[in-house]
Amino acid sequence: ELVEKLLPRHLQIIYEINQKHLDKIAALFPKDVDRLRRMSLIEEEGGKRINMAHLCIVGSHAVNGVAKIHSDIVKTQVFKDFSELEPDKFQNKTNGITPRRWLLLCNPGLAELIAEKIGEDYV
Repeated sequence: ELVEKLLPRHLQIIYEINQKHLDKIAALFPKDVDRLRRMSLIEEEGGKRINMAHLCIVGSHAVNGVAKIHSDIVKTQVFKDFSELEPDKFQNKTNGITPRRWLLLCNPGLAELIAEKIGEDYV
């Protein structure tokens, strides 16, 4: 209701995106009404709500996990239907490196000195 009241044109665009998205799913998975419901950008139960996660997936070029285990969970559990629809969209991009690990790899001598002083638990 809030989006409809404050941003009616945005909501109209979201509905149009959702319709194209659902048409694509229906063409690939005929008669799978439950899949359409699960993958819709609009949740109907308990009043209409926009599923922002679904909107982000549909509107994005790629979906990244921050670690391999997170990427696997996203692909096999959280957004399994979306991953089946567009498997190449779901990627793993490790979200950087910790300063401790970086120190170990780029300056082993300093890492060894720190370990001597405070122990190896810092890694």
